[in-house]
Formats: sequence, C-alpha cells, structure tokens
Amino acid sequence: SSLQCDWCAVSSALLMKVTLKYEEAESKDLHMTLRLTLPQKYVNGPTKDVIKLFVDHYNKKHPDTNQLDAQALRLKIVGGDFLGDDSLVLDTISNGDECYLMREDAAPLCGKRSAPAVGSSSSQATATPSAPSAPSAEPRKGAAGAEKGKVRCKRFGCQLWFDPDGPEQVCIHHKAPPIFHETAKWWSCCPDRKAYDWEEFMRIPGCQKGVCSANPEGQQAKRFLGGSDLRGDCAPVRIDADAPKDPRRKLDEMRKGLIAVGVDGQLFEEVWAKLAAETDDLEKVCDQFRRRFTTLLQSAGL
Repeated sequence: SSLQCDWCAVSSALLMKVTLKYEEAESKDLHMTLRLTLPQKYVNGPTKDVIKLFVDHYNKKHPDTNQLDAQALRLKIVGGDFLGDDSLVLDTISNGDECYLMREDAAPLCGKRSAPAVGSSSSQATATPSAPSAPSAEPRKGAAGAEKGKVRCKRFGCQLWFDPDGPEQVCIHHKAPPIFHETAKWWSCCPDRKAYDWEEFMRIPGCQKGVCSANPEGQQAKRFLGGSDLRGDCAPVRIDADAPKDPRRKLDEMRKGLIAVGVDGQLFEEVWAKLAAETDDLEKVCDQFRRRFTTLLQSAGL
C-alpha cells in the first residue's frame, strides 16, 4: 500500500514536491531546474525561504558567473501571478506545482516553458537537489487554474483558483485547520480520517460546502495545529468520557513512560512505525506492545 511504501519517507516531516526553474540568463548553460521535496520547515514558512534555498544551491554551482541575489527574485507559479515574499508556501503553492524564479519586472511567461536543453543545470533533492526534470505533457496539479487575475481559495483544504471579481465558485472545504502531529496528518474537524503521507492527506474529502474565498469569515487565524496545540487549550475535548482511548494517544503515553525509564524514544518511534506499516491498524500495534510487555514481565518471574 502507499502507507507501506512511503512510511520511511514521511516519518519525520510533512513533505511537498515542487519544481523550481530559473531561465532568466541569456545562456542556457546558466539555466537551472530543481525538483525539490520540501520538508515541513519550508512548507510552513514564507516563499522567500524557498527562493533562498534555490539561490544558495545555484550560486554554489556557478561560483564565478551569474551569482543570483535572492532578494531580487520572486516565485511565479506557471500561468499564475507572482507570489509575495512573506506568503506562506502552504497557502500559495500546491503539491506538484511548477514555479519560476524571476525578477518582477521580467516579461510575463505564456504557459509552460520547454524543458532545459542538455547542458543546463538540473537536479532533484529533498533539501539538496540531483537529476534533470523531464518535460511533462500536461500541466501539474494546481497550475492549470492559476490564470492571470485568479487567486487561490484560502478555505481549509480547497486550494482551487478562482476569479474574485467573477461569479461564485462552489468550494468543498474543511471547517477547521489541519493537525500535523508526528507522522499523522488529519483535519481537526474530521478526527476519524487520518493519513500518513501528504497525497493521502490531501485526498480526504471536505466536510463543508460553500463558495471560494480569499478571506473566509470566521476562519481561525492559525493555518495548522501541531502537538503543542493538542496538549494545550486547542486540544479536542471528549464529550463522551466512556469512549475508548485513541490508539495514537496510547502510543504517545507509552512513549513517555518508556523515556521516563531510560528507553530511547526514537527507537520506540521506529518500532511502532514498522509495526503500523505491517498491520495498517494502530489499535493492533498497541495490542502487540501489550502482549509483548506482558510476556516480558511474566518471564521475569516477579
């Protein structure tokens, strides 16, 4: 399953795949295309951090010629508008998008450019990039609707592009922000649907129907929640006290107990992640730990 194949890749971070291109130089030898898998640090940060990541790599490849200035460049989604330097990647870029690094006063691009010619720099990486980006026959997801004058819907989970001055566009979205905690990802309004990789998470259907908006009323200021929110005031409160405890909470409490007696917390994470990939059921993982710990204690003869 996709969970088993991608488990190791997503065990420590939320990832987003993007393609970044620089083709402003006259010489094609100075063009560069990077296919990057952005970790959570960049997905949750501003677009200017992604620009700096690209520029730092480019300048190392071209130390003596055409040094780029990160502050002079902006990101531009293929077929869309320039993105603000302080705009969050999570709000403005979708998984699989193609973006150009350009000066804002550069000539606009019409559609997707062809792939770089042989000799131009191209690489693929997860923070450090390595192999040419193959040309695609179809626009990447998220780029097709990014026509000039359109903006991306800011409702949780929508991500559609729409014309704010045009007719209303139907939007299927989530009521509350997502939660990214350890390897799990889910929408706080739909706690029963959890995912363990980015694409599986994005396929979770919305629970609300409305119209696209660039500034939704009543939407929480916080775009996503994490472990600290779960333990703080934003934690969901159970109305039914007799409801069975969530297996993820059981594993979290087990991890804290083992760390308290000197067990390596990372080792525990690796073991339960492997068991989860094998069983695809966290309740079964908890049951395996219960049986193994019980057997160990009984064998001690205490």
